[in-house]
Amino acid sequence: MTDHAALQTFLKSIPLFELVQPEQLMDILRLLRPVTFEPGQVLFHEGEPGQAMWVLGPEVEVALSTTPNTPKAGGRPVVVAYARHGETIGEMALVDAGPRSATATVIMGGPAHQINAVDFAVLREGFNPSAYKVLRKICMDLCAKLRATDNRIVPPSGDVIAADPLEAKPLQSPAMLDEFPPFRALPQVVKLALAQKLKLVETDGVAAVFGEGAKGDAAYFLVEGEVTVGRSGKTLASIGKGAMFGMVAVIDNGGRSASCVTAGPARLFKLEQEEFDLLFQTGNRFAYTMVDLVARQLVEHIRGANAMLPPPGQGPARPIRRPPDPKPKQPQIMDPVGAAAGEEELEVLPLYLEL
Repeated sequence: MTDHAALQTFLKSIPLFELVQPEQLMDILRLLRPVTFEPGQVLFHEGEPGQAMWVLGPEVEVALSTTPNTPKAGGRPVVVAYARHGETIGEMALVDAGPRSATATVIMGGPAHQINAVDFAVLREGFNPSAYKVLRKICMDLCAKLRATDNRIVPPSGDVIAADPLEAKPLQSPAMLDEFPPFRALPQVVKLALAQKLKLVETDGVAAVFGEGAKGDAAYFLVEGEVTVGRSGKTLASIGKGAMFGMVAVIDNGGRSASCVTAGPARLFKLEQEEFDLLFQTGNRFAYTMVDLVARQLVEHIRGANAMLPPPGQGPARPIRRPPDPKPKQPQIMDPVGAAAGEEELEVLPLYLEL
């Protein structure tokens, strides 16, 4: 086996690249930069912008540490995890250039491969399938981390709340997409494909969209009305029209962490997981943009949730303080290629992830 073929086989064995098809791995291989780590080398510091990720080679070991901001900690770093051969570190840098959540220090040196964020961005901006399969895998991993972190902050009730499925009808025409403002600027070809996958859900009054603990199977786009979010019998938030919720379940097929109920008459577009997967597999730009959007927001949520957790061994997590009517930072549905060219971005889309 040639070195090139061996590297390709090695990459395929790494979970981060498991969604990338063998014929698409060449696009990832072109990004790899061989490096050699030395013991004591610091790959990045906590708080600095992310610029690269690494795939660790044989015998390499890297410690990830954070410095708790408490008098008891005394400014001393605490090791929170180790990464070894075949594992990846720093992959959140492929999503955005946000601050590192830990410091990475080489314990045992050896070979590794580096992927620079700017190089990955070229694939991303070109809607390259391999880039978005890597992003989707990052999303799946971040979804699991977010669920685990949220459960440490606010333990779930453990109950499964049943909700009868609401009737969903096919859209009568692609023009109906314009009822949801963030969709209006989508290219017509994208609208045509999306209109075939979305379904219309209408309620005359209070109705459960889905229940806490239920298996996630769809995302929703609120066209008209209001949706109340509750967990463990408590109201957490109220979602207004123009928002999307439930996309995490579409990405990772996990359980619902809260219940969603319409507060009165409402109109929603429903995107089932199977339909999203078909869009994604065929390279639909809407599906790719959703993965990009969710990845960015998951990273922000993870950073926020991690900030609420106490240092290791220092008691229970601090409680989440949720305002009754939150005003989340509004991400954007945007065409990365258009944005790179300086074209106008699409309308903002309030996004609720923890569902």
